[in-house]
Amino acid sequence: MTDKTPAPKNDAKDSGGAYRATLNMPDTPFPMRGDLPKREPGWVKDWNEGGLYKRLRDARHGAPLFVLHDGPPYANGQIHMGHAVNKVLKDMIVKSRQLAGFDAQYIPGWDCHGLPIENAIEKKHGRHLSRDDMQAKSRAYATEQIDQQRNDFKRLGILGDWERPYLTMAPANEAGEIRAFKRVIERGFVYRGLKPVYWCFDCGSSLAEFEIEYADKQSDTLDVAFETDDAAKLAAAFGLPALPAGKTGFAVIWTTTAWTIPANQALNAHPELVYALVDTPKGCLVLAESLVEKCLERFGLEGTVIATAQGERLGGLNFRHPLYDADAGYRRLSPVFLAEYVSDSDGTGLVHSSPAYGLDDFNSCIANGFTVDTILNPVQGNGVYAADFPLFGGQHIWKAVPNVIQALQDAGRLFATKDITHSYPHCWRHKTPVIYRAAAQWFIRMDEETPDSRGVFVKDRAEKTLRQMALEAIEHTSFYPENGQARLRDMIANRPDWCISRQRSWGVPVPFFLHKDTGELHPRTMEILDQAADIVEKGGIEAWSRVTAEEILGAADAPLYTKSTDILEVW
Repeated sequence: MTDKTPAPKNDAKDSGGAYRATLNMPDTPFPMRGDLPKREPGWVKDWNEGGLYKRLRDARHGAPLFVLHDGPPYANGQIHMGHAVNKVLKDMIVKSRQLAGFDAQYIPGWDCHGLPIENAIEKKHGRHLSRDDMQAKSRAYATEQIDQQRNDFKRLGILGDWERPYLTMAPANEAGEIRAFKRVIERGFVYRGLKPVYWCFDCGSSLAEFEIEYADKQSDTLDVAFETDDAAKLAAAFGLPALPAGKTGFAVIWTTTAWTIPANQALNAHPELVYALVDTPKGCLVLAESLVEKCLERFGLEGTVIATAQGERLGGLNFRHPLYDADAGYRRLSPVFLAEYVSDSDGTGLVHSSPAYGLDDFNSCIANGFTVDTILNPVQGNGVYAADFPLFGGQHIWKAVPNVIQALQDAGRLFATKDITHSYPHCWRHKTPVIYRAAAQWFIRMDEETPDSRGVFVKDRAEKTLRQMALEAIEHTSFYPENGQARLRDMIANRPDWCISRQRSWGVPVPFFLHKDTGELHPRTMEILDQAADIVEKGGIEAWSRVTAEEILGAADAPLYTKSTDILEVW
């Protein structure tokens, strides 16, 4: 071959046909490119406009039913990856059942009530809206969010009865909730009680356990001394004829909640722990024996253990409030109660009780003869001490902490204090610290009735407790995966009484009227519940909000009763 010889012609390269003809390629009308972002909306449009979901129902008419009622998403905000995963997995299940020969129906729904929507409205329109305005704006907002999410779910290719979803804010469902509430009352499970519940000052309401998250918080630790009211009895408890000459005795507690000290009403010791009586320059201190060394180091004191005693010997001893001499309003005694929840893992081995601000404290005091009327509860719903509260009235509890510390210092009852950072419960919405606060709330009782948890308007008392009924129902329910059964069983077995009232606007009302003097429910309460359900069914919760006491109770009774503004507990 010379340089003048023409090169052989490559037909495959020139036309592509010759080479392609040598390949056994499949013949398909499908395009070689997916172009899914462009093509999927067209598919979804065709499915919706062609009524594919209805056609599938018609095709399986009379077949065995498989119905998936969706656990409803909350009607607030755009969908996220969690929504997508949840809906796609459910769609796969429903479609697989359809292919298996079932009439497989997917019923979507939305959770429409609750504080997140109220928060969204407040951010947009301010925090001082009337109840009627809040409800109207909340319903409009929820409707808007539902439309947005529904379009996004359709965009994911989820087939379902999108034109007939169930909504918790549908008047029929709101009315049904009131009727169900009435039935729970008839079975004897509903009572009004004063119990410490999580309380958010920003929400102005109690919170459920699942509305709590934990975050770091800076607090002041305090070691506070309670002087004995009877030195001879204290000495006798430790087997001594008397305290050392010129010495008095102190029970010392450790706490991270300085604001609770002014409301102290008791002390707690563990009956089986060994306690030491330690002679120091500041007096004879009662401390857990195992913590003596750590405590003295923290106090900056030297001391000698002069006697020990089992915790049970301390029960019934009285100590004076640490501000006993600072103001006449604190001239009261704090008895020592025996409580199993006390430990010697840290602190001093003694725990102070402000029963309105701690569940263990509350239970301990109630078990030892306190009544609801004798429990001090000076902190108002906005976090401010009542105006007439001695020394600290009108102060917000967080801002009052330095003042409480100073008052204890001035009284000679503060042995040590320092700043710490620790994990503390916060409101998951506002990201602000919450407290336990005793508030008059409506509860659903889980266990046997007690004098403080008697059901109201009982008509058809249940033979078993609600906890027993729930646990039996769990045992008769199939779970997939099976370990879900144990998880739910443990949750129900250990849950406390359910606080079902919330101090909010956007939710199903608690349609009660309370006597202004006695706090008792109106004698026609059960009739009023039926009346409220009928009103709500016709006009939604907004209709009940607009109803006056005079319209329900009549002119004679209306001035004597207050219409409850609480709503039933919602997410």
